[in-house]
This record gives sequence, structure tokens and C-alpha cells, in this order.
Amino acid sequence: MHPRRYLAIIVLMSFFVLCNGSSHSADFHVSIDGNDSAAGSALAPWRTIQHAADSATPGSTIFIHGGTYRERIQISVSGNASEGSITFRAQPGDQVIMDGSGMTLKKDWQPMIWIHDQSYVRIEGLILKNLRSSEKNVVPIGIMVSGGSHHIDLLGNVICDLGTSFPGKNGGDAHGIAVYGENADPIHDLLIAENEIFNLRLGSSEALVLNGNVTDFEVRDNVVRDCNNIGIDFIGYEGVGKHGVDRARNGACRNNLVFNIDSSHNPAYGGDFQRGGGDSSADGIYVDGGANILIEGNVVSRCNIGVEIASEHAGKTTEGITLRNNLIFHSQIGGLFLGGYDTKRGATKDCLIIGNTLFENDTRQDGTGEICLQFDVRNCVFKNNILRTNSQNLILSNPYTQNVGNLLNFQTLFAPSGAAEWQWKKIYYTDLPAYRSASGNDVNSQMADPLFADVTQYDFRLSSTSPARNSGDPSTGSEAGDTDLNGIPRIDGGWIDCGAFEFRDAALGAKLAVEPPTETFGNIAFSPAASVERSFTVTNSGSESYRLIRIAIEGKDASSFRLLRCFSILRPGESHPLRVAASPQKAGALSAELVLYGPLHGGNSMRIPLNATGIRPDHRPDEAVKTPGTAWRGKGIYDRRSGQTATLRLARKKGQAWFRTANAGARADRIRLSGLKGTRLLTVQYFRYRGGRYVNASAAVRLGRQILPLASGVAENGQCRIAKARQAKSRRFQVTLHLMATSTRDPIRRDLAAVRVLASK
Repeated sequence: MHPRRYLAIIVLMSFFVLCNGSSHSADFHVSIDGNDSAAGSALAPWRTIQHAADSATPGSTIFIHGGTYRERIQISVSGNASEGSITFRAQPGDQVIMDGSGMTLKKDWQPMIWIHDQSYVRIEGLILKNLRSSEKNVVPIGIMVSGGSHHIDLLGNVICDLGTSFPGKNGGDAHGIAVYGENADPIHDLLIAENEIFNLRLGSSEALVLNGNVTDFEVRDNVVRDCNNIGIDFIGYEGVGKHGVDRARNGACRNNLVFNIDSSHNPAYGGDFQRGGGDSSADGIYVDGGANILIEGNVVSRCNIGVEIASEHAGKTTEGITLRNNLIFHSQIGGLFLGGYDTKRGATKDCLIIGNTLFENDTRQDGTGEICLQFDVRNCVFKNNILRTNSQNLILSNPYTQNVGNLLNFQTLFAPSGAAEWQWKKIYYTDLPAYRSASGNDVNSQMADPLFADVTQYDFRLSSTSPARNSGDPSTGSEAGDTDLNGIPRIDGGWIDCGAFEFRDAALGAKLAVEPPTETFGNIAFSPAASVERSFTVTNSGSESYRLIRIAIEGKDASSFRLLRCFSILRPGESHPLRVAASPQKAGALSAELVLYGPLHGGNSMRIPLNATGIRPDHRPDEAVKTPGTAWRGKGIYDRRSGQTATLRLARKKGQAWFRTANAGARADRIRLSGLKGTRLLTVQYFRYRGGRYVNASAAVRLGRQILPLASGVAENGQCRIAKARQAKSRRFQVTLHLMATSTRDPIRRDLAAVRVLASK
């Protein structure tokens, strides 16, 4: 070949690759209507996410179309640095649900999505729910990253309504997101962002956890709420990183919203799921054995403990933690804890606590106050913080003489009654001079009301006359961070304020709009399963980020509504869904408000009206059962547990039991009839009375497919024919068979009828 022609071919090939990208990257599609034998294209999608996880190539994106997928996924493919990550993403605008209902789980870790020893993988926009177990040592998990995985992104996923219902103190565990670095090479370059994790039963474990050999991570903009154990945790020294460094380190935890974390109803803490009564010791954010972690810009409220920086393992330390520009309020037993919880634990040392606002924590008034120095706290610095107590007036507790080298200064301290109290190495002091003299601390701190803008609206910004303005350590530099909790410059004109918010007189640039501005859920029959969901879209059309401080459903009928989706931070130009479910608790008109509290242009709250109407359910299946020689029994509704029972004495080989299913409600319905197969001692056939005769419906009933369309007040008779099985021969036994009717309009309405069979020889 002529050299010039060869060169021209090479140039053309290079141009083709540059124009078309990697020859390996592609978009693939998964749909509940697809086929795993198809091409995986938009027109010929695959059926299962697992098939996509086995088939994807570096740089490819798997678009998962809307629907419910009942599968658990093991990701066994990796992207790479040159071609890019493999992305599993919900199709834009679609709701993709991975539902673990009814799945059989084995022992140990049981994730819905498991990434083990893979790299350059992204999971985005999926909803994972309903993975549950009541068995000991079975660990339901939403998403798990393990081994030596790296360059993993978990973005914008929802993990909810899963966990363990094991009733014992030991052996019940679950996680929403779990990262376990087990290998000599650490898990690194990890991003966990904008996920929502809520309504989890966690046993002894945590909603979001990084444990073992994990480094170079960022956990940001997540919402973790309504869980019965620790919200976010960074752990070391538990033996997870057996072949490498065994601690989470060198990372950041920022801009997360954590609330309603409470272990009192957790059996692992001695509680009961319904009655409570257990230890209240769950942290919103916890560092247990971690190192060199920046915790900034988080909002933590209504947890047992707001933030804890500790080490549970004797002889081991947590160190190098910077806690700055966080808001911690209304924690039940304390705002900030440091050190081991008793003398058998490890130490906390060399940490910086700077520019935080702690407001009315220790709401149970257990004697821990806003800050509690537990066992072995060394060389930690506390400055530029605001500590405002509740009526207990306890600013600081320090019950251990082993705590040394700690410096507290340039803080704004306030007890509403004026009778502030400090505990320093077991001794209590009731005035600032005495405390200063004994501890040598807070020499430049002040006792003064910080004059927040409006605490009734959860507005913890400083008012123009606040004494906390310009009262921070004048030598403060970059350790305070570039911006405050609200995203404005941290140091203004060479001065720094105390607390998480730097004062600014100018109006804020965050502007919110919601669509629709009011939501009506319509008529809903009130029953345990009745629920209607609606979504709002919130958009920040302003020039600055909006930080959500608190979100709540308020009003006289607030208990009839439930929050399903929210967010932590909304940046300029971004939109995010808010989703609410209405589950009426009574009949009649219902009204409440979804309220967003957080600094924005023109105020600190945004209210979204919610309206629904509760109606009495009128789709009522009604069963009656009889045997030869008995009358029809059963009027009204029967619950699943007791129902009604008729006894059939099978003296000879055969017998018959009769049943009737009726719609006792005011509207037409479709009744699904299901039954249990007979035991090996009986043969059972089910018949429906149609066209003047009984028609065999056995197969359909056993599969739960028999549907009876019934008008109001209409009844339809059926027959259950029972005979001894061949293997029963002349045996004498007792067996109970069940018949179940379910309203398809109101599925919680279920009637149970049972036939107790007594067979004689």
C-alpha cells in the first residue's frame, strides 16, 4: 500500500473514533415489558436490571423505565477512567421502584443492589423499598458497596420502608446504604449525594454507614430521617478492614438534613416497636473511630443525640474531626457528645468545633446539656459557637477528670432563665466567673441572648442587634470555612460572627415557587391500606441556594398526611419533588399544611395547603360458611385473624362445605376469592354456582385468580367439596382449610372463613 494512502486511512479512522466516542459505550434500556433476549435498545429493551448489570460496557448508561421490579442486583461490571462510568439511571420522568416485598433472604448481608470489587459505577434515581426480615442475623440493605470498589457514585436514590423486625437485642441489623471496605486497597473516590433514606428499622446498625478501609469520600445533600437507629455513621476498629487500614477517614460530610432519629422503639436497645421504652441513644451523625473528617453545613434536629464524635473501642481514638457551621437543635439527650460513653471506651482528640449553633438540646433534661464531654477527650478546641439552653440551663457537662487539654473560648452562651450552669470535671458551677476560674476556659466568651431572628419559625439567623455579631475569635482564618450554613461568606470585613449563620443585612437570593400551589387529594376511604399520593415541584428561581432547616406537616389533620419525598438543599435553577401521601384517619373534610422552614427571599417559611376528604369505606366483602345441617353464619366484616369457622365431620370418605361471598357495601365491587390447598390428607375442589349449576373453579381459586364481580348487596354462592386423599386411608385427623375474600377496590378489606375438618376412621 502506498504510504500516503495508509496515512489517510489512519487519519480517517482516528476522526471516526473522535466523532463517535468510545466504540464500547452505548445506551441500553430496561423495561418491565422487555425481554432479556432482546437487543437492550429503546425499541427492544431488556426485562431485568440484573441482565443489564451483567451486560453493560464501560461508559454505557442503562436507562430503567418506569415500573416495579422485584429483583435484587449484583453488579459485576466496571467502567474505567478512559471510557467512563457505567450508569444505572431511572428514565427521566419515570418512577422506578425496586420492591423487595416477600423476598426470601438468607443469612448475613442481603442488599437490593450490591457493588463488590467494582469501579466506575453510578446508581441514580431509583426507589428501593420493602426489603424486610424478621429473622436473626439476616441483614436487609438498600445499596451496598464492599471489597475494594472505587469511583462509585450513589446519586438521588430513595431508600425507604425496609429493615429488620427481629425482636431480640442481638442479631437484628439493617442498612439503607452501607459501605464496607474489607480489602487491603481501600474503597475510595466515593460520592453519596442527594439520596433520601427514611422509615428504616435498623436494629443495631445505621441508615448510612462507611465502615472499615474507606477513604476520600463525600457524603452530601442527603436526607436521613425517621429511623430507629443512627442516621449517618463513620466507623473504625470493628475488624471490617481486616487487610488494611480499618477506619473511615479523609472525607467530608456536608449539607445533609437529618431528623427524627430515635432508638427508643428499637428492640436492639430494649424497646418495643409499638410501646417504646428502650434506650434513647441514636445519633443523627456519628463518628466512631474515624479520622480527618470534615462535618460542615449539616442540619440535625429531633434526634436522641445530635452529633457524636467518639470511639467505642478501648485504646483507639477518633481524631482530626472538624465540626463547623452546623445547626443542631431539639435533640432529646444532648446536642454534641465527645469521648467514650464510659471508661472502657476509647478517646477523642485533636478535634475542632467551630461556628456551630446549638439550640435547646437535651429536651428530656437528662443532665447532658448542649455539649457533653464524655470519657477521655483531649486537646479539642471549641470556639465561635452559640450555645443556647432550654429551661434546664445546662450549657456544658464534663463528668470525667481524665479530660485534658481542651480549650473553649469566644463563644456566645445563653440560658433563658439567667441561671446558667456548667459541669467541669464533676463539679457544677452556676456563674460564668466561677466556671472560668475553675476551668481556665471561655475567658473571651460572653453570656448574652444571641437574639435569633425568629425561633418560632426556626429562623436561627442573627438579628441586626445580636451580640453574637463580630464576637468570634478575631484570629480565625480558613479553619472556619469559606461560607456559613446559608452559603454566604463566612468572614465579613475581617470579622466573624458566632454561630452557624453569618449576619447579612441584605435580602437573601433564594426564591421558591411550588407547582401546584395547593394539592387536593380527593375522596379517600379511610382504612389502613387506603392512601393517595401527590407530588409538588419546588423550584429555586433565585440567585442563591436554599437550605431547608425543617420540614413538617402541620394543622388539625396533620396525622392524615405523610411526607414521602423532600430535599436538603436546592441550588439556583434546580427543581426537586416534594411528595405527600394522604391516609385519612376519619370521615369528613381534612386540611393541613406542608411547611418548609429555611431562609429565603422575604422570610423563613413556605406553606403548601393540603386537602382531602375521608369517606367511610363501602366496598365490603362478606363471607358466610356452613356445612350440611347448619345454617348460614356470618354477617358483616370479619378480620383476617379470627374470621369464622365451621366444623365438618368427615365420617366417611367425602363431605361438603358451602360458602357464600357477598358485597355488603354500597357500591359495586370485584371480589377476589382465594383459598389454600388441601393438605396431603385431603383433596379439595372449589365450585361456583353459575347458570343453575356448580362450575369447578379449583385451579383459579388456588392461584388467587378467581374474581367475582358483585353489585351492591349481591351474594354469590360457592361450594367446597372435600374428600379423604388416598394416602389418608382410614386415618383419623383434624385439618383446617381457609377461604379468603378480598375487595379489589379496598384491598385491606379481607374476610376469612375456615372449614375445620374432623375425619374419623
